Amino acid sequence: MTGRYSEAVGEEPSFSVILWTTDVSAFAGFLERVTGAVIEAIHPGYASLRAGTSEIMLHADESYRGHPWYDALGREGAARGIGAELRFRVPDVPAGYSTALRAGAQPIAPPYESGTVLECQVMGPDGFLLSLWQPITI
Repeated sequence: MTGRYSEAVGEEPSFSVILWTTDVSAFAGFLERVTGAVIEAIHPGYASLRAGTSEIMLHADESYRGHPWYDALGREGAARGIGAELRFRVPDVPAGYSTALRAGAQPIAPPYESGTVLECQVMGPDGFLLSLWQPITI
């Protein structure tokens, strides 16, 4: 196999997501601090992160002017993350929640138990909803 994942986990990722953001570096740092995602590459206008075996790519708006949402996202106050929820398993939900708030996230739901998991939600950079969760151990 070839590609950056072949050495790291033995195969290419089966799922990748691309998020368009106003500040690639800030969003990459936020995801790294809050979710534990690993920054694999970061350049002006682009970053690649790994969350488990999934890949997250961050693109600046100007990196592809042919993008179907380019004009809409260029408007002030555009709701970028509307309709999406990014769900991350983390080792410590209360710590992740606190880290997110210190990093400027808006609180949506503080840590709470839901069945067999502890979870919380915050609104992160550019309006992306993040859910942090961990299994409850007895």
